[in-house]
Amino acid sequence: MENSELKKEPGMFNAALQYGVLIAIGLAMLTIIIYLADLQDITWLSFIGYAILLGGLILGTIKYRDEHLGGYISYSKALGFGTFTAFLTAVISAIFTYIFYTLIAPDALESLKEAAEIKVLQDYPNATDQQLDLTRAMVSPLLMTISALFGYTFLGFIFSLLTSAFFKKTDPLTE
Repeated sequence: MENSELKKEPGMFNAALQYGVLIAIGLAMLTIIIYLADLQDITWLSFIGYAILLGGLILGTIKYRDEHLGGYISYSKALGFGTFTAFLTAVISAIFTYIFYTLIAPDALESLKEAAEIKVLQDYPNATDQQLDLTRAMVSPLLMTISALFGYTFLGFIFSLLTSAFFKKTDPLTE
């Protein structure tokens, strides 16, 4: 087979990075809106973040399939693309999380620590001071950054496991 006959398939890095950045911007904007509107106590708002991640992965996978792969994508490639996009989102979001809670809104971090302490006292009224100190220590920018990194990557993988089944499209010429 000659080199001109080889089909060069585009890499997914640029498309995954583009959607990873867009999703991370959406998540950062949600965080800032929640902070500015003082809505940190409303836990169901986290579902909006999940919707942003899911929507971005869906749109990114469809665009990657249609614009970069000629309208066809295997289940495994869609899963890989979605997971990689989620990982890039997670890296960017983790960096934002660290900067947000250390430089932009350290007062929001203190509010989260107080809320965590109140939750522990509600669930375990006999909690010791040591347990409350440990709870406060767990709410730190570093641990929140690590949590964002692993959480968004894992959640993106789970979303991609599901969505890839719907967006896979087999090229009839390669069957």
